[in-house]
Amino acid sequence: MKLDLKGFQGYVKKTATIVSDDPAHPRVVVSVEGKVEPLIRISPEKSVSFFGTAETVKESVVDLVATSKAFHIRSLDDTLEKKAVYKLETVEEGRRYRLRISNNTKHGNYRGHITLHTDSAEKPELTIWVNGSIEGQIAVRPKTLVVGRLSPDQGVLSGKVQVTNNLNGKFRIVKCSYDERVINVIQSTMPDGSGFSLEVTPNMQNIPAGGRLQTTLTIETDVDSDAKQEVQVQAINLGAKPK
Repeated sequence: MKLDLKGFQGYVKKTATIVSDDPAHPRVVVSVEGKVEPLIRISPEKSVSFFGTAETVKESVVDLVATSKAFHIRSLDDTLEKKAVYKLETVEEGRRYRLRISNNTKHGNYRGHITLHTDSAEKPELTIWVNGSIEGQIAVRPKTLVVGRLSPDQGVLSGKVQVTNNLNGKFRIVKCSYDERVINVIQSTMPDGSGFSLEVTPNMQNIPAGGRLQTTLTIETDVDSDAKQEVQVQAINLGAKPK
């Protein structure tokens, strides 16, 4: 049995069934199992994620450890556009390096990677993926919404958007902008007083049968750093088409 273990790491088990004309043993099952140790172990994961507010997300640490041959990191580059920053430390020359990664944006979503170029012929590049979903002081959830009639046998679905303050301070919604031909929005204060609820209902008479319309709900508050927030709304009308 020949195994291609490229890209594998950790516990691996492979099983093969051999069929022969031996009447005593017409089928034989052969298993191979073991632990695959990479040339360079990345711990704890090959990716890091930042979720929350810029003030609360913490630095992530990734260790790169030689399991057999020594290696050196020659250079680094990234596709993060400075939305996250990083620093490489040498823990033990040729054996262990530490990459410290921090969020560097106030709010917004991003995804990119850091590439570490090594002198290892077997592993010339190491890639660490970085994901961020950073909220500002004002949090708007969800960021996407589907309303309308999703099938002919269902009623009309409305949706709710919650607007809250991550720092627990008072704020006001000063304006909501949207295409009134597609949706209506009704604002109310949340029962615990922590923010506002926006009920989004579709204007079904303006949505073609069997079709869908896209609109953006823009929410403006009196908090300068998060003056505008957007929710993408898709209004659907999958009811029976008129004959």
